Parts: sequence; C-alpha cells; structure tokens
Amino acid sequence: MTAEIIALVVLGLVFAVSSIRGIHMGALALVAAFVVGIGVVGEGLDDVLGGFPVDALVILLGITYLFGIARETGTIDWLVDRSIGLIGNRVALLPWGLWLIATGVACLGTSHAAFAVVPIAMSLAHTHRISSTMMGIAMSSAIVGGALAPTSIVGITVQTAASSADIPYNAGLMFAVSVGVNALVVLVAFFMFGGRELIARSRSTAPAGEPALGTGGVALATQTKTTTRLSAMQVLVIVSIVVLVGGFFLLTQLGVDINLGVVALTIAVVLAFVDPGVGKRAVGRVDWGTILLLGGIITYVEVLVRLGAIDQLGEAARSVSQPLVAALVICVVAALVSAFASTIGIIGALIPLAVPLLVPGGGLESTGFIYAVAISASLVDCAPFGTTGATIVASTVEQDRPRVYRNLTLWGLSMVIIGPVVTLATMVVPFLWS
Repeated sequence: MTAEIIALVVLGLVFAVSSIRGIHMGALALVAAFVVGIGVVGEGLDDVLGGFPVDALVILLGITYLFGIARETGTIDWLVDRSIGLIGNRVALLPWGLWLIATGVACLGTSHAAFAVVPIAMSLAHTHRISSTMMGIAMSSAIVGGALAPTSIVGITVQTAASSADIPYNAGLMFAVSVGVNALVVLVAFFMFGGRELIARSRSTAPAGEPALGTGGVALATQTKTTTRLSAMQVLVIVSIVVLVGGFFLLTQLGVDINLGVVALTIAVVLAFVDPGVGKRAVGRVDWGTILLLGGIITYVEVLVRLGAIDQLGEAARSVSQPLVAALVICVVAALVSAFASTIGIIGALIPLAVPLLVPGGGLESTGFIYAVAISASLVDCAPFGTTGATIVASTVEQDRPRVYRNLTLWGLSMVIIGPVVTLATMVVPFLWS
C-alpha cells in the first residue's frame, strides 16, 4: 500500500473513530498528521506544523472572543427580546420572525449562539399551536444559514479552505446563497406543516396553553420580559459589532487584504479594557473546541497536499467520463458524514479533495461547486444525530418529542440526496457550458 493510500485511509479512520468513539476530531486529526507526516512520509516536525492554519485560528479567536463579550453583557439577549417584540400578534409571522432572529444571532461568531433562541422558539410553537416540526426546521435552517456568514466559524472555515486551495471565493455571495437556500427550505416546511392554517388565524385567538416558561427554564420573552434601556457597555458592543461587520464587507469589496480576527480581537481587547470583568468571563466563551477541530483537520489535509495524494485524486477525477457524477458523490458524502459528524470538519477536508474537479480540464470550472459542497453539508444538520438537531428535539415539549424526532430524522436524511441534487442543479449545471 502506497503512502498516499495510507494517508487517505487514515483520514477516513479519523472521521469514523471520532464518530464512533466520541474522540475530538481535531485532536485526532492533529495526532494523525504527526503520525502520517513524520512516520509514513518522513517529514520533520516543523514541516508538519507548517500546515497549521494560524491565520484562520486568529480569526476564530477574535470573532468568538468579541461575541463572547456581547453575550456576557446581555447584548445578544436584548437584541433577541426586541426582535421578538417587533413580530407582534401575528402568529403566521412567528416561524419567519424567529428564523430571521436566529439567523442573525448565528452570524455572530459561532452559530451555536443561536441555540439560545431554540428553547424560546419551540415553547412559542407549542403555546400557539404551531407545528413543532416546522419550527424545528426553521431553527435548524437559521443556524446553518447564518453559520456560513463570513463572520461565523463555518463561513470562515469555507473561506480558509478555498483560499488554501487557491479557489476564487466570494464570502458575501456564499452567505447570500446560504440564506436564500435556507429560506426556500423554511418556505417548503411552512406549507408542509400547517402554514396555511397559521395564515388563516391570528395569534390572539390562540389558547393560553402551557405556562409562559419554555423547556430548559427559558422564559418566553414576549410574555415575561419587559424592554429595558441599553447600558453604555451594551451600546458600545453594538457599535463595535456594526463597525466590525460593516467594515469587513466594505474592505472585502475594496479588495483590501486584512485579517478579520485581528480587527475583532483588537475591538474585543478595547472592550475588555473598558470592563475587565466581562473580558475575563468572555475568554471562557471562546470556541476552543472548534479552533482545535479546524487546526487539526487543515494540518492533516496539508500533509495530504504535500504528499501528492490530492494530485492523485485529481488524476482519478479527470478519468471520470462524467465529472458531474463525481461532484454528486462528493456532495452526498459531505452531507451523509455531516449528519453524524462535524460539518466544519467535513467541509475542511472535502474542499481540498474537490479541487481537481474545478481546475481546467477537471470538468467543473465553476466555483459554485464549493458553494454546493458547503450547503449540502449543512442542510442535513436538522437530523437529531448532531448537535443542532439534538438541541431542537431536547427543546421540544415532552409529548411532541417522539414525533419531532421522527420527522427531523426523515427530513434530515432526505436532505442527503435532495441537497446535493438541488445545489448542483442550480449552482453548477447552468455554468458548465457558459
């Protein structure tokens, strides 16, 4: 067995062992990089560590630290409460309003921040006789849609992987496509699970239902919370977020090369200087697990690149008479693995493996394929085998959980096929002959 084959087999084992045994995928991938790089390939330790993505990890550190401060100061909670209040007494708008709110929160550093909205949303669904399945799909679509924002971890991962592979990539367009696709998903779920009935009645005619306390002890914002004035620190945090996001998009459009993490970290340190206590507590909210995950996966993929395994896959890809078939297989694998393992990990690993299909002669010159891979890997996250789906099921009222679990399982697994087919048909096929 050649070194290239061994390295690819080990990559598969990293995903399998991590899923079966629950070992952190990033730590496992980093150890595998040392073992394969030094023991199989014969590289030095410095060579292996040279693939460690410092720039990307600085981005993750800065973003999650800044938005950790936003959560510690209660700024995120205030924004959620005010947003729910704006929906008013229109029950048909609740799924859409909560989807928009959760999407916005998911853009703020880590999509897991939007998990705070899930118990509120699921409680409101039960109280106002809205399908828990519909609301669960809306929450999942919000989390994965916002996750591909250039200010969120998954979006940063895709951008890093594409940049490492020298693939042209537009972070703003990726985010817009992601939100558009997930809006379509919510629209389909809305009409499949009782949307017409919601339109026909108003929220004010709904029964009182359960007490105004959601699962997990989360009070319903619309019933128990009153709007409070923003503190000076919260105002400063909101201004900082606007400056960060607006400045990033502006500089990106102007073609300025700047590390988002450095800017975010600088802003976070200034805020920590204003309130050292908040800054200290926010360090605990830095997503160290994801930093390790991305660092380990990309370091291992860099070993594959230097070994030439990616080039060999390229030759195999070019030998396929129908490259679109190879593209479909990659997207399906991304979706299937993501349903049971880390979305970030599978995206970070598969984008470099997909590069041979995108280069001239590979058959798929459209970078829409990268968008298709990323979205295919994220649409399945509503399945209750991963963190997102499990959180939604756990936040559902007890009597509805079996039905929601079954429905989300069927919906999520159907996305393994539907996601790749739809994304390739809309993002790749129209450009094959252009």
